[in-house]
Amino acid sequence: MSKILKVAWFVTKVGIGGGIVYVTVDQGIWGNSHQAAAAYDRVYDIMPGTKSVSEKYLHLPKKEDVNVNFRSYWNSGVFYTFDFIANIPTKVIGIKDAILDFASSPPVSAKQSENPHKTEETVLEEKQPNKNPPELDVTSAVPQETLDSMPPEVPPQTNEK
Repeated sequence: MSKILKVAWFVTKVGIGGGIVYVTVDQGIWGNSHQAAAAYDRVYDIMPGTKSVSEKYLHLPKKEDVNVNFRSYWNSGVFYTFDFIANIPTKVIGIKDAILDFASSPPVSAKQSENPHKTEETVLEEKQPNKNPPELDVTSAVPQETLDSMPPEVPPQTNEK
């Protein structure tokens, strides 16, 4: 049953397409310019508002109003096209390298599981580069217990006799 429906659907689509082509050829749209103009006039007679809309919005600028150097646009398009074609091997290699870098990078979940005790603030601080490096304070870097257990400094002895 499904094959019959598929065939019927295909025949319907082909029939609609063929009917549109037949009607447009019969009305003279694909003929010479006089036949096409007559066909458009018949469409305007059937739908009267379309002619005023097309005259109002679909006007072409005059040759004097258009000041564009199409030759330069054409030449730059040709240059860019052949530059692209010439650089396809390097672009493909760049894309390949980017894909390999992406594929070889560890997944995001593995990075997050490495440091589960970090808070969001710590992660944000690590991502922001320090413009001024922090000054080192040696006394604050050494724990107090270590400072208590260290022997006091003894001044150097001089041999005075």
